[in-house]
Amino acid sequence: MSAINSSSLNNTQDSPPSENGSWLALITVAVTAFALVTSEFLPIGVLNAIATDLNVSVGTAGLVITLPGIMAALAAPLVPVSVKTLDRRYLLIGLTAIMVIANVITAMSHSFELLLISRFILGIAIGGFWATAIALSGKLAPSHLPIAKATAIVMAGVTLATVLGVPIGTWLSEFFGWRTAFLLTSIVGAIVLLLELLFLPALKPSSAIHFRDLPALLKEAKARKGLIIILLVGLAHFSSYSYLAPFFKNVAGFDGATISYLLLLYGVAGVFGNAFAGYAGNLNVRYTFAFVSLCFAVVYFCFPIFAIYKIGAIIFTALWGFSFGAFPTTANIWMFVHAPHAVEKGMPLFVGFFQVMIAVGSLFGGYIVDHFNANILLYSVLSFIVLALLSIFTWSRGLNNPKISCENT
Repeated sequence: MSAINSSSLNNTQDSPPSENGSWLALITVAVTAFALVTSEFLPIGVLNAIATDLNVSVGTAGLVITLPGIMAALAAPLVPVSVKTLDRRYLLIGLTAIMVIANVITAMSHSFELLLISRFILGIAIGGFWATAIALSGKLAPSHLPIAKATAIVMAGVTLATVLGVPIGTWLSEFFGWRTAFLLTSIVGAIVLLLELLFLPALKPSSAIHFRDLPALLKEAKARKGLIIILLVGLAHFSSYSYLAPFFKNVAGFDGATISYLLLLYGVAGVFGNAFAGYAGNLNVRYTFAFVSLCFAVVYFCFPIFAIYKIGAIIFTALWGFSFGAFPTTANIWMFVHAPHAVEKGMPLFVGFFQVMIAVGSLFGGYIVDHFNANILLYSVLSFIVLALLSIFTWSRGLNNPKISCENT
């Protein structure tokens, strides 16, 4: 059994683990991730309400997901380079404050144009946070915690956002309107801001990140192969997930309460997916990616046929949630396993790459939904998953976790 332990991974990072790392610091950043992801993806649950209220099509309303992705893709490399050697503690606090401001503006928006401006501002916080937080997992974690587990804990905030944030926001919007859901998200953000002030340690970078450092992961052959797989799987998911609630409403004909419960189920299943990836990715990240991709393939093939019935919707929504819960964690572990020296300086561009997937996926999904239908969209993205599986078993063949001997740990 090939596994990577904490010391072997941490010792390969460009900057050593912080002596001030603690569970409180790590959990605080996971909670920050929860608030940010809830802010980013809450429109998925209320997309129909936004479209109706602001008199735009569902595909056009999807721009509230696309725009933050575009801005985050730009902010991910630009923010770390711009702040140079600034203590990352202050950077994370500032980015959280931006998130709170953006959500307040969203809650006050009575025109689609103002709503888009608020989402543009949110993208700055999203890109800057992910470019910083994942690379700092080792510094934030307690001593000797394996980096795969530290990453999984931070990514658990993403999963919890789908478990609690998006479904609860969708449920609240049914009774109080979608603006109230965003206002409550801004209140959660203010609480997160207080936690950061109390528990984040000093996070001084070992050196400033320059533009020439950003392609660090692209220079690693094993990382490049992983990026191709991540791109294909990510495009498939982000093209289709944004239109999950409209599928349930317009194709399956489910009511708002049922849709909220299904989104909750999606998130709960994501918790198990995240935990699975944290364990399985530490053993063999390539096989983990193969299994996750296969789960996505089953979902996209079966969803149009069976998810129009409640029992089918329950089964395949749960499998979809499990798959996505595992996906980002597996993607990050791939980079820590196969290109550990390049992670800290390459993470900003990696995050930008992820946000481009969200933006392009949302645009592609919006176009297909507006001009065809949700079923065509799901079958279209199935081809991306097939290509990902081919990539895993052809040019990525043999890229298994390196064996670490006991003498080196």
